[in-house]
Parts: sequence; C-alpha cells; structure tokens
Amino acid sequence: METVLLVLLALLALAIAIVLFKYLVVGAGSLFRWASEQGFIGVAVYFACWIFLFPFMLAACVIVGAKISWSD
Repeated sequence: METVLLVLLALLALAIAIVLFKYLVVGAGSLFRWASEQGFIGVAVYFACWIFLFPFMLAACVIVGAKISWSD
C-alpha cells in the first residue's frame, strides 16, 4: 500500500514539474522577446539577471509563463 501511494505521489510531482517547466520555457521566451525589443542593452541585462538574480528570474519566468498560458 505504501508503494502505491509513493508511486502516485511521484507521478503527481512529475506532472507538476512538467507543467512548471512548460511555464518556465514560455515565460523565458516571452521575457527574452521583450528584452530583445530593447536592443543589445536589454538582452545583456536579461542574461545578467539570469546570472546574478537566478531565483528571481526563475520565479518571474514561471509567473509570466503561467499568466500567458492561462490567458490563451
């Protein structure tokens, strides 16, 4: 019984991870598109933020990706 419960929890965690990864990719693409509209400085700041503010960029990309995915 414990094994079945653990397998179900693992499948649920995998499904959540896949959805969050999808949001991350969509959000990162959207933020990169917005940064590239600003020119070289925007792209440079975008990559600098990924390097120096990794947790915040990760959260921002997931939030933006979720908002974009939910609006469609």
